[in-house]
Amino acid sequence: MDTSPVDTVKAAYAAMLERGDLEGFLDFFAEDGVLLEADSLPYGGRFTGREAIRGALLQVMETYSAFSFTPDVFATDGEWVIAYGTFAVEVRATGKSVSFPLAEASQVSGGKIKLIHPVYGDTAAILAALR
Repeated sequence: MDTSPVDTVKAAYAAMLERGDLEGFLDFFAEDGVLLEADSLPYGGRFTGREAIRGALLQVMETYSAFSFTPDVFATDGEWVIAYGTFAVEVRATGKSVSFPLAEASQVSGGKIKLIHPVYGDTAAILAALR
C-alpha cells in the first residue's frame, strides 16, 4: 500500500529535523526532485536532483548552527501537502537567532517528493541576522 503524501512529508521531516539524517531525508526525494529556495538567501536557487539538493542543504547547515521547522498544520489536496508552522535558526557566523512563520509546499507522487518549496515569512530577518 502506498503511503499518503502527507505521511511521506512527515517521514521526510522526521528524518531531517528529528534525527538529523540528511541521507534519509534525501531518500524521500524522486531522482529528479526539486528544492526551490528564496533567491535572496545565501543558499537560494532551484536545485534539481538529489545531489544538487544535498549541496543546497549542506549550505543551509553551514549557514546555521541550529535550525528547526515545527509544523502546526498539514493541509493536503491530492499530491500537494502544505506544512505551516514556525521556522527558527541560529546563524553560525553571528550567533543571532530568528524565528518566524514558514509554509512549505510539497508535491508528492508515487511516495516520492517531486518538489519542496519553502515560503518564508521573513527572509529579511535572516538577512539581518547574517550581518
